Amino acid sequence: MPFSDLREYVEKLDKEGELARVRKEVDPKFELGAICKTAHEKGRKALLFEKVRGNEMPVATELLGTFKRIAIALDTDETDLFSEVVERTKVSVEPTVISDGPCKEVIVKGKDVDLNRLPWITWNNTEKAPYLTAGLVIVKDPEYGRNLGVYRMMYAGRNQTFLRLSPGHHGYEYYKNAEFRKEKKLDVAVVIGTDPSIFLASQFVPGIDVDEFTIAGALRRKPVELVRCETVDIEVPATAEIVLEGQVGIPAEIGDEGPYGEFCGYSVGTVVRERLWTIQCVTMRKNPLYHGFYLCKGINEEGVLKSVTASVQIYNELRPGHPAIKRVYCSEAGIGIFHCYIQIDERLKRPGMVNNILAASVGVKGSRVKHVFVFDDDIDITSPEEVEWAIATRVQADKDIFIIPNTFGLRLDPSATSEGVTAKMFVDATKSKDFRSEGLALPPEEIWQQVRKNWDSYFVA
Repeated sequence: MPFSDLREYVEKLDKEGELARVRKEVDPKFELGAICKTAHEKGRKALLFEKVRGNEMPVATELLGTFKRIAIALDTDETDLFSEVVERTKVSVEPTVISDGPCKEVIVKGKDVDLNRLPWITWNNTEKAPYLTAGLVIVKDPEYGRNLGVYRMMYAGRNQTFLRLSPGHHGYEYYKNAEFRKEKKLDVAVVIGTDPSIFLASQFVPGIDVDEFTIAGALRRKPVELVRCETVDIEVPATAEIVLEGQVGIPAEIGDEGPYGEFCGYSVGTVVRERLWTIQCVTMRKNPLYHGFYLCKGINEEGVLKSVTASVQIYNELRPGHPAIKRVYCSEAGIGIFHCYIQIDERLKRPGMVNNILAASVGVKGSRVKHVFVFDDDIDITSPEEVEWAIATRVQADKDIFIIPNTFGLRLDPSATSEGVTAKMFVDATKSKDFRSEGLALPPEEIWQQVRKNWDSYFVA
């Protein structure tokens, strides 16, 4: 059964031993982030901060920071996670709109709105102000429908935050469409704390006219229940912990934002002339649970999430035209999107086929993929050891590596230009027709299986 809300999922993690409760009061400026980073070295458990200085709301972080916890969120096994997500996302499930929900237990409007009621967190040393990192931004368009994405927001005042709607993201296209229609504002709703399948769905990059709530419904195998906002024409999850409602003006009020830490592991410098939006209503549950998202150098929660969603999405986009593809894996350490490993069925390999697959990968996942590698099916593409071994022994750089300069990528890549222009590298790491080998250096399979079966007996006198 799907989780009805965030708190039910947190309780499940607690029962499964996947949650660590931070009972000591912590400072939201740097200390909370430092605990998140240290937890990566101490077992990578989800964290529930029970006492955050200056605020009464508990803060949950690192919730989807491992494949195991994503599997728990979807009520499946970790070993089946890729195939299960592939299967579930084949058929979308439309959300339903209901009349009321727990997210409206408390309603604050107009002059009473005060964002200081939230536990604003300054996560990393380069950040000059606190950030709302796990807010699900919802906007609507008369042509494209509803869109769900995560855009980080820096605190700007008691009823304002910055709102990063950058080119290449659907939220930006919705804003530009509203501008083209000569509208004076764009309605915005930001949701903090939802059923984890909704947050997972937000990390897919489908077509601009695809409602991510239909993906969430597919993942949870049950429609997402939505309620209408109080002051804007947008629907939000009925069991959300906190909902912010407001508008971004057209043209927008602007200011200088940043710097701030991003999922690439680097700090993005000050963004001049960034848009702000104004919050006119806040609804929430009684005793709400705040969801935070920590981004840092190394494998972080967003990289793990993107690994799952990018792997599935790229597989779904490429396999119809290339049935030899068996699996796709975008590694967590490769930012969950920049490094893409594709495994093919060696029996179906034909001359030129690998290059066709590499060429087809240029525009997948919103053109965010940067380096693509293709491997035979005797390579476990989720194993860094096997991947490196295959590249070391099967790749000839002059024949098997291709580079396309000046392509569109991701603006947050610090090695790309400020517009996101980057080079893309493609590597054929499969065995060539002239590959010289008498087979893999391994024990006979039957002997190997027998030794595995009787392993403990070898160490008993």
